[in-house]
Amino acid sequence: MKPNRRTARSTAAQSLLGVLVVGLVALLAGSSVTAGADLAAARDRRAAVRSQQARVASQVDVLEAGEASVLAALAALDENVRGQQAAMVEARRQAESSRLEAEQAEADATETGRQLDRLRARMTDYAVAAYVSPPDEELFRQFEAASAQQDANRRAFLDLRSGNDLDLIDQLRATKRRLEEQLARAREARANAESQLAAAEAALGSLTAAQTEQHRFADQVRARLDERLSEAQYLSRLDSSFAAQISAEESKLAEAVSKVPVNPPTGGGSGSGSGSGSGGGTTTPPVTAPPITPTPGLVTVGGITVATSIGNQLRQLLAAASAAGINLGGYGYRDINAQIQLRRQNCGTSDYAVWYMPADGCRPPTARPGYSMHERGLAIDFQANGSFINSRSNPGFIWLAANAGRFGFINLPSEPWHWSVSGS
Repeated sequence: MKPNRRTARSTAAQSLLGVLVVGLVALLAGSSVTAGADLAAARDRRAAVRSQQARVASQVDVLEAGEASVLAALAALDENVRGQQAAMVEARRQAESSRLEAEQAEADATETGRQLDRLRARMTDYAVAAYVSPPDEELFRQFEAASAQQDANRRAFLDLRSGNDLDLIDQLRATKRRLEEQLARAREARANAESQLAAAEAALGSLTAAQTEQHRFADQVRARLDERLSEAQYLSRLDSSFAAQISAEESKLAEAVSKVPVNPPTGGGSGSGSGSGSGGGTTTPPVTAPPITPTPGLVTVGGITVATSIGNQLRQLLAAASAAGINLGGYGYRDINAQIQLRRQNCGTSDYAVWYMPADGCRPPTARPGYSMHERGLAIDFQANGSFINSRSNPGFIWLAANAGRFGFINLPSEPWHWSVSGS
């Protein structure tokens, strides 16, 4: 009885240990699932924050905003692109991992199926053999218990035969269970792969949208560069310190925007969205070509040369300003050839370098010819009482902001001194 009690206690202890182990594994598995879910939720929240920051950044008025605001917007858009890129790469990686897992599980199931077929064949052969040739009764009669030893021999033989039978049956059952588990694992892995492929497609869509948003904003920055750098080059002849200030500010923007590819995203998603950029060897020209126009008919009014078409407007504006005590002067039309020569010097001598390469692709950054309203005689850089209007607090700007619209002139928001018929 004591050995039986020890065996019972041992069995109970093993059962308790088994329950504890299973509980611990379940607890750990539950913690792992919770941690994984929390991590995924954190990633989703971070992606949502990036996207929201990018949407806000894309609404920054490139012409109105200062250098710091535009740089911050470019950084937010770039971070969003990189985040969406990482999400897409991770989703594709997980999909590929699940696909490989499914293939391995299916291969394992195929091999287990072969093993099961072999075991079934053995069982069939054994059943047929037992039916056709049952154990010889004479053999068992030889084991009739003439002695205790003979009885033990007979029992050992029967136990061996019974054990072999049970072993084959156990193998068959275990192999069937393994096959079912492998098939279930394969189905689950295939479902995961499909789900992760869908997530990768969604991430690719988000990446393409982020790249499109980034590209649109970069185009606006490049348009600003064409305007501002063209102004700086021209003003360098008239006010070198003012021109140097403009060039320094815009050079920072040029460096930042050069990380954004010139061409719109194609949806391939294999790049980072912030690759070499135009400064890194891009040879494909932008979608739009510079708006080159013939030299207009010119007229000089109050010392300012402009296109004949706006001569009367300018004459009336100058007269009204003078009557209000504001002595306006300035500079209007300028020849495009000076900008072409500067591009050859700073950007290269090919047609692409001169006419198409974005300003941020040149060293130093240099505006494209044909993008300034001055080259069409439709813009004026105003001076008030002999000095450039370089701030919105300047009395000349205050008067122009209140009155220039009556004469058809609109301010370029990033340049208090620059007024044209279109505001560009």
